[in-house]
Amino acid sequence: KDILARHGPGAIAVYLSGQLLTEDYYVANKLMKGFLGSANVDTNSRLCMASSVAGHRRAFGADTVPGTYADLDEADLIVLVGSNAAWCHPVLFQRMLHNKNTRGARIVVVDPRRTVTADEADLFLPIAPGADTALFCGLLVHLVQRGAADQSYIGAHTTGFAEALARAQEIAPDIAATARATGLSEGSVEHFFDLFHGSARVVTCYSQGVNQSAQGTDKVNAIINCHLVTGRIG
Repeated sequence: KDILARHGPGAIAVYLSGQLLTEDYYVANKLMKGFLGSANVDTNSRLCMASSVAGHRRAFGADTVPGTYADLDEADLIVLVGSNAAWCHPVLFQRMLHNKNTRGARIVVVDPRRTVTADEADLFLPIAPGADTALFCGLLVHLVQRGAADQSYIGAHTTGFAEALARAQEIAPDIAATARATGLSEGSVEHFFDLFHGSARVVTCYSQGVNQSAQGTDKVNAIINCHLVTGRIG
């Protein structure tokens, strides 16, 4: 009340968590805008996903996720990037483990930290912080070199393939360069590339390890490009 009296409502701001319920957001906004008269209210639920929204808009023209939860039950390979799903999405992670135990799906975890999620992975890639773009640029180049590019899908549904491939080749032209850029061993990089290439149904899930980064949008697009080039969308 003292700050409001001395400096006005513009001197007051509130930053809300992404874990509140809709009703909580409503009350907090009424408090700030209706009672205190301040427009300075925002939430992590919007800001934490901003880079992901920008990446999806750049890839698809809209903030849309081309997948469903059921995909996790039917995938042959699940790639988790910057995600400790065992702690942060425990119900979904149990569905992934059920797929692994009943259908033989494999799980790859890409994370600088060895988490509980990584302990359940078939392959753990302890990547250098910030190097996700290099890893997926290397994967894109590898997929094209191995003949995995779905040219009919690329021609019918995408633009800019040649430019994306050329840029990826500058960043990570081969497995050795990818390993150097990511701090991983050549063997583990090759193993991951082979798993992605050899699995018909692949789902890649990323979380805040990708989003909350100065290069977050580019990381998102590097991941999506690998799915677009192989037609593994939806």
